Amino acid sequence: MQNTATPTHCPYCALQCGMNLTPIPGGGVEVTERADFPVNRGALCGKGRTAPAVLSSSVRLTSPLVRSGGTLVPATWDEALDRIAEGLRRTRAEHGPDACGVFGGGGLTNEKAYTLGKFARVVLGTSQIDYNGRFCMSSAAAGGIKAFGLDRGLPFPLEDIPRTGCVILVGSNLAETMPPSLRFFTELKENGGTLIVVDPRRTRTADQADLHLMPRPGTDLALALGLLHLIVAEGRVDEAYVAERTAGWEEARAAAMAHWPEYVERITGVPVPRLREAVRMFCEPEAAMVLTARGPEQQSKGTDTVGAWINLCLATGRAGRPLSGYGCSPGRATGRAGANTVRRPTSCPVTASSTTRPLDGMSPRCGASPPTHFPDRDAAPTNSSTRSARTSSPCC
Repeated sequence: MQNTATPTHCPYCALQCGMNLTPIPGGGVEVTERADFPVNRGALCGKGRTAPAVLSSSVRLTSPLVRSGGTLVPATWDEALDRIAEGLRRTRAEHGPDACGVFGGGGLTNEKAYTLGKFARVVLGTSQIDYNGRFCMSSAAAGGIKAFGLDRGLPFPLEDIPRTGCVILVGSNLAETMPPSLRFFTELKENGGTLIVVDPRRTRTADQADLHLMPRPGTDLALALGLLHLIVAEGRVDEAYVAERTAGWEEARAAAMAHWPEYVERITGVPVPRLREAVRMFCEPEAAMVLTARGPEQQSKGTDTVGAWINLCLATGRAGRPLSGYGCSPGRATGRAGANTVRRPTSCPVTASSTTRPLDGMSPRCGASPPTHFPDRDAAPTNSSTRSARTSSPCC
C-alpha cells in the first residue's frame, strides 16, 4: 500500500503553518512542506519539523502514574481515574465546591478547552477555574475590550504587512518565536516600508529593524505616551477621525501631554531624536500598523500599556482602514479557545456577553455608525504615498 501525505497544520504557535504528514515504514510520520499554504509558503521552523517526535513512546508516558509512599508508580486508567474522582468528591464534601480548582492551558484543543470549562462549572460546580493566559495575554484582552469592545486579535491577514508603510512591533522576537512570519517583515522593507522594533534587548528581530527603540524594562507605557505626545505636538492627530469615531480623547491627550520628550528620555533611556524619528516614520506613510506581543502585556500596568499603543493608531486614524491599525500578535491558535471557555465565568457554553462595553478611556464610541464604503484593498496607497502635513508647534 502506498503511503500518501495528509495536509494538516503545525500544532504549536498561532501561525498554524501548513504541513504534510506522511506515514513512514516501521511506524511514525514524516513532516514535509506545504508550499500552497499562504501563511508559511512551505517554510517550517524547528518546532514544526520535529512535531511528530511526541508520538514516540520513548519520550512520553504510556500509562498513568500515581504516588504511592512518596514515589510515582504505574497504574491502570481505572485506578487513576477512581483515585482522582474520590479525591474530588471528598474535597467538595468537606470544604465545598470552590475548594476544587482547575487550571487549563493554551495547549488544549478547542474541544478540550470547552470540555474542561464545562467539567469545572457543571460537574464540580466550582468558580475557581483559570488558564495560563491570565498571565500571558489577559492584559491585551482587557486593552482590546476597553478600546474596541472586543477581545484581542489580529484583524488583518499577515499578507497585509508587506503592503503597509510602517510597522511598530512592540515586545516581540518573532524571528525566533515565529520564524516563518519574519518573511512578511522582510518583504515590507523590500517594498519600501519601515520596521520599528521596541525591545530592551538586541534580538534577531531587532537586527532587521530600520529603527530599534530600547526602553528600560517596564517603561513601555511611558514610551507609548511620549510618542503620542509628539503626535499631538507635531500636529499629526487625525482630528476628524478622533471626533467622529472615538471617545475619551481629552483624557488620553492629557496623559500624553504629561510625558514630554525629555521626561520620557529620562524614564525610558530612549533619546529624544529617536522618539521623533519613530513618530515621523509611523505618521508619514498613509498606512501604518502597531503590533504588540507579550512584552508590553506582562507588566504591572499591562492593560494600560496595551491601551497606550492602541491609542497611537486611534489618534492617527489608522484603526479600521486598509493596511492599517492595531493588532495583537497571538501566541497559540488555541489560546483564544482557552480564554473563551476557561477563564471567563460566562463562557459555558461559549457565549458573548450582552453587557460588554468600552470602559473609561479613549475608545471607539458605542453604536457609532460604521463606514459605508471600504476602499479596495488592492487599490490602497503604496509605501511612497503622500506625506501628511507637519507643524513646528512646540512639544511641551
